[in-house]
Amino acid sequence: MLIITQLNRAVRLMTPSFNTRPYEHLKDGNKLAFERLKRQLGGKVTDEVVRKLMAQTFLQSNANSQAVIRRDTGERFVTATAAEVEQSVIGRKMNNSRWHEDLLAVPHPVYAPNRPIWLRNGDTLFRNTWRQSPLSASIPNWNEAKGDVARPMQWEAFLFRLFYGELWNDIRDKDADKIKREYPDHIRFIHEFELWLAFSLFSDERPRWAPVLRGDYGTGKGTLEAHVIQPFVGSTNFAKVMAKNVKGDHGAQFLVEKCMVVFDEVNDRGHVFYDTLKNLTTEDQLAVNPKHLAPYVDHAVFSTLILSNEEAPMAWPEAERRWLVSPYMRHEDSQEETAAFLHDWFVPWFQKGGYKELGLFLKYLAATQELPAVAWKSPWFFEASKVDRTEDQKAVILSWLDSQDDMHGYTPTALAEMFKVKVNLAKQCLEERGYGRGKAKGTNINVYKKKGEVGNLHPLLTP
Repeated sequence: MLIITQLNRAVRLMTPSFNTRPYEHLKDGNKLAFERLKRQLGGKVTDEVVRKLMAQTFLQSNANSQAVIRRDTGERFVTATAAEVEQSVIGRKMNNSRWHEDLLAVPHPVYAPNRPIWLRNGDTLFRNTWRQSPLSASIPNWNEAKGDVARPMQWEAFLFRLFYGELWNDIRDKDADKIKREYPDHIRFIHEFELWLAFSLFSDERPRWAPVLRGDYGTGKGTLEAHVIQPFVGSTNFAKVMAKNVKGDHGAQFLVEKCMVVFDEVNDRGHVFYDTLKNLTTEDQLAVNPKHLAPYVDHAVFSTLILSNEEAPMAWPEAERRWLVSPYMRHEDSQEETAAFLHDWFVPWFQKGGYKELGLFLKYLAATQELPAVAWKSPWFFEASKVDRTEDQKAVILSWLDSQDDMHGYTPTALAEMFKVKVNLAKQCLEERGYGRGKAKGTNINVYKKKGEVGNLHPLLTP
């Protein structure tokens, strides 16, 4: 994990700077808001009512420059009357009919995930309209006194079933060290995915890259979305859209005031959707053109997740760094057996304290790790990438070979098939990295291996 963290730091230094923390210039304004509101109401209400008014109301100008009361009902923000606030929040009628003019006024609200409800820029207050989900609020914060937090066993079993799929039977009885040696790319993918999830759910940093989870129907993608992501994010902060929803002039209106956007059933290799998606994933600003309303520019604060049943859901160039592409998920045994694992064992765990265990683990990752600046280019990335002849395919293969354990052996044909290049190029890359012809130890299998190494065929190249 230390090596991966160091690599992420190196990549961060080489990557153009983006604002990964929207509204970073705004500071915690809760104390100022309480003191100001209490002073303005002049002792007419108790401190408890002041806190309720802070949490549920604020003043904002309408199109006619008139101050109106905006109230948070817990489900949505509505324009309210003074009488309604008296009945629903204060619990009694106020003596002064103009008392509501002393409520906290803001130039405009902001949407800043995992930030305080009131934010400040100097003496100017802003109301944060992001609502923390009840589940997320119930997870205790991690601090150094708590020590290291281990990955929950049930969560690890789910990830292994999800991302190893039909290989699960091969690894279930092996110890962790052997799995790391034989399947380093799967281990790396799981780590990178957990970092994306942790920072998306429990930090104010916004990943500028997105996982692309590909797999057969019923392998667990929907379970991840419905039973992990949605409960932690909260229904008001979550949007599930199709590729067609974001095409056209009004597509961005679905993404306003969301901190998680899931693109479901993606199967679009056209450039219109792809260009839109990559801009939504990385740009700081979101151009919104709602129907029948004036266009405006908002901060883009959401994380993005792509789900698909297709092996090649989109087409991306080989130089792309936005997508963390998963292995194609398949059922270990059958769809029925996978469903039994998910709904009879994994999902019930959440109701037995699993949410708290998983939430604390993810908070631990967000507090102790660094968010990678770009997506790790997994070997499965190349299964769906467009062949771009202007890119240096040789450099891509050499970089991948450098990240693998020297113990592995390769055949030029299988390596060429994996990277969709000519066999001679794959052979040249192997030779440049010191691989020569030989036999895998204890077998008659011809491979390219490093001198003195075992040379067993790399798991990703095994038929």
